Amino acid sequence: MTTILAADLAAYSRLMAADEEGVVSRLRAIWSEVVKPMVRQSGGRVVKTMGDGFLAEFQSPVEALRTALAIQEAMESRDTDRPEQERLRFRIGMHVGDVVALDNDIFGDAVNVSARLEAIAPVGGICLSRAARDQVKGRIEVVLRPIGEVSVKNIPDPIEAWVIGSDPCDVYGAAATLPAVVVMPFEEIGSEDEFFADGVVDEITSALSSVGDISVIARQSAFSFKGRIVEVRKVGRELGARYVVTGAIRRSGARVRISVQLNSAITGANLWSQRYDDELKDLFDLQDRIASHVAGAISPSIRASEIAAARAVAPMERKAYELYMSAFPHFWAHRREENERAIELLTAAMKRDPEDFRAQSLRAWAYAQQATYMWSETPLKSRENAQADAKAAVLSAGEHAPSLVAIAAALGMTGLDHERAGGLLERALLLDPNSAWGWMRMGWNHVYLRDVAEGLAAFDRAEALSPRDPFLFNIQFGRAYAKGLVGEYDEAIKLVKLGLTAGPGVTWAYRDLASFCANAGRREEADDALEALMHSYPGLTIRRVVDSMPPATHSRHQGFLEGLRRAGIPDG
Repeated sequence: MTTILAADLAAYSRLMAADEEGVVSRLRAIWSEVVKPMVRQSGGRVVKTMGDGFLAEFQSPVEALRTALAIQEAMESRDTDRPEQERLRFRIGMHVGDVVALDNDIFGDAVNVSARLEAIAPVGGICLSRAARDQVKGRIEVVLRPIGEVSVKNIPDPIEAWVIGSDPCDVYGAAATLPAVVVMPFEEIGSEDEFFADGVVDEITSALSSVGDISVIARQSAFSFKGRIVEVRKVGRELGARYVVTGAIRRSGARVRISVQLNSAITGANLWSQRYDDELKDLFDLQDRIASHVAGAISPSIRASEIAAARAVAPMERKAYELYMSAFPHFWAHRREENERAIELLTAAMKRDPEDFRAQSLRAWAYAQQATYMWSETPLKSRENAQADAKAAVLSAGEHAPSLVAIAAALGMTGLDHERAGGLLERALLLDPNSAWGWMRMGWNHVYLRDVAEGLAAFDRAEALSPRDPFLFNIQFGRAYAKGLVGEYDEAIKLVKLGLTAGPGVTWAYRDLASFCANAGRREEADDALEALMHSYPGLTIRRVVDSMPPATHSRHQGFLEGLRRAGIPDG
């Protein structure tokens, strides 16, 4: 039974390609000046040094961790005169377990697990197994951040892991505020040329580059892996990416099948996959269409992964970015208490970073929801808060498409300046034409302006891009409202019911159902909808509705309020 440290040099291939002789010389100095003396002084032994790492064993887990921390601290203080990308940094994995000694080497599961943990450790940090963490917990003053169970290569069961150093979502050296993704060259089967596959990859890379919350590794960097079979975690380490997109294309005559996968470069897990079957009628149109669908699906998959990583960090230790990401599940849950929690998290993010316009933009939208969905006893104050946040955030949002969408949503839901909101949405969709939320809000903005056909087309585009979106129910409600505007009440009722099925518990939508049923003369259904509405909002009046709902409701859409009166809601 022993404690194993496995260390590896981050970005070894890139560093060697830039300065092979210099890196080798600097590593020799590190072995002799840092690693070997520190390990020896702590009662351990360096089993071996490899070209880009070392393996060490200790009898004491506490001494092993202290040594790992000391080595990382020493590495941090070296090469301070060099640019960040040229500095040498280790990842270290630590595990406690059995080993088998053979001559001067050691083998066994403990060695294998340590090496796998090293692969998911932060740059300049340490990753510990549960066995190692339990031995050192409370004995060394250091923050251990849980990252949950991770599946690693050649280890049958997931490993519960903790990290020291950068936050879990910072693992591959990309800025914590911008997760990096790389689109690898696709394999093309059944064709002598590869121009079609390269074109698809180029289009996907370009489409993802327009997403404001994702950093995309340059195409030429990914191209260096072409023709090589490389494990996705190695790609992540080499290129500084947290996510890796891979794919294959099969052609048979005029038919083409494209398979695409999104993988975590941290755990190697598959996060999303899709297969597309089509015909090669118009080459460029097909490339554009595939790129649009892939980018539209990958963006929310990465968002979900980033949210999970952020929520794995203890709330008091979350940075502004992690607080921002943590707010999303509460934001789109569409419950009063959940929306309030989202506002709390976004407010905390702004306290951590007063210049975080993303958090302020999303908070503006959350305040707008608070008013619109009648979750506030003072809806006019919630509107005022939404407008204030939106007007402040727009000064800094620049070319960040998700924030522009959030700001436009807040302005459209709480005011009558839909021309401005529409302009912001057009700008956002020019930057990121595959934003499902952007198209959803564009649909609502058209509805506010009574542009029914344009609104329905935008809702269709939003659903096509993200058919399982958290806001799918709101897309249905938007369609319903559009149909209600032109007196197609039976269709509107059907769509509201679909929305209620997609978003169970979204009780404010009974407001729409009651109005449409009353206007359609479906008295019994109107009574049922009104009962459900008043159960959730006792004492509801038309005045409360007017103060809460988007001003366009009572300014441009008098038929909606008349329906509520027919359903039996008093003016108040």
